[in-house]
Amino acid sequence: MSSCLPAQLIKNRKNRTGGFKKATQKRKLPLQELKQEKNKEKRKRARQIDRDLPVELLERRIKINDIGWLTCRTSFAELYEATEHFSEDSVIGEGRTGTMYKATLPNGWFLLAVKKLYDSELCIRSFDLEIMMGRYSHRNIMVPISFCIEEEKNERILVYHYMSNGRVSDWLNDTTTLGWPAVIRIALGVARGLCCLHHSLHMVHLSIGPESILLGNNFEPRISNFGMAIFIDYDLDKNIGFDKKDVYDFGTLLFEVIRGKAFGQTSKCFSNANTNGPFTTYTYATNLFEDPFGFYDAVDKCLNEIEFEDEVSALLRVACDCVHPLPPKRPTMLEVYSKMSNIWERDGLFEDSSTF
Repeated sequence: MSSCLPAQLIKNRKNRTGGFKKATQKRKLPLQELKQEKNKEKRKRARQIDRDLPVELLERRIKINDIGWLTCRTSFAELYEATEHFSEDSVIGEGRTGTMYKATLPNGWFLLAVKKLYDSELCIRSFDLEIMMGRYSHRNIMVPISFCIEEEKNERILVYHYMSNGRVSDWLNDTTTLGWPAVIRIALGVARGLCCLHHSLHMVHLSIGPESILLGNNFEPRISNFGMAIFIDYDLDKNIGFDKKDVYDFGTLLFEVIRGKAFGQTSKCFSNANTNGPFTTYTYATNLFEDPFGFYDAVDKCLNEIEFEDEVSALLRVACDCVHPLPPKRPTMLEVYSKMSNIWERDGLFEDSSTF
């Protein structure tokens, strides 16, 4: 008995210590549960984002066979014939990620736009992203209707609907004019498309401009060129402000379509400025409302002759808000779109019941 006593005492002490530890853990349990619930919610949100926006597609380079179901696949031979062997005569544009060709199907009347991508990491990323976006449908976002991969030639090709009125940049010159109905349609359409990107897809374009806006029938615009686009999580501090880059670019685009010229050509005062950037742009924009002559200089002649001076002025004010030098002061694209829609719906000039 006596020889077992010390061992029994040690055992009892261990039990008491263990019990104390368990009690301590129980007291910490509510805090731990709260932390676990937060982590669980974060993981759930992350999984939801992955389901809605498969960001891993860009990071892990998922094989095209895993995502091919998102769009139809076309053979290289068909596209080779439709573009007249990818001849220079079929070229309708060149961009950062590839060359665009005009393609005619064998029936002779159905036109397509075929983008043959360059062989680079940026182009591979752009190809993966646009193929993934093929499952979405939006009237103001250009998504591929088909694709082609030729492994032996290392070719990646995207196929789109042909946009009959080209790019916005094609209309920013002295020989062509958009007209007020086209300006309204372009402004609202691009704003609508950016709302979808920012608020529905959680994506920022980062390259909005006259070259990236294609025009279809009746000048209905579609946002294209997603080579620089990225998905963002608005809950992360590192992603704050990315969307305001698109807002700024949209503001400069408004100035261009209103003036009918590239932004650097909107006035002698602006083009001769010693500095460029948000502060110069904003100063130029705000001065338009203080100088009547500057206002009319900033508006295309065909717009000066119409009866919608108040609407033109309102659109310029929206553009001015978008190019504010401080990103936090710029509106969201949802606010921009709502403001423009209210202006034209109020005056009975335009009615838009579409959603993002």
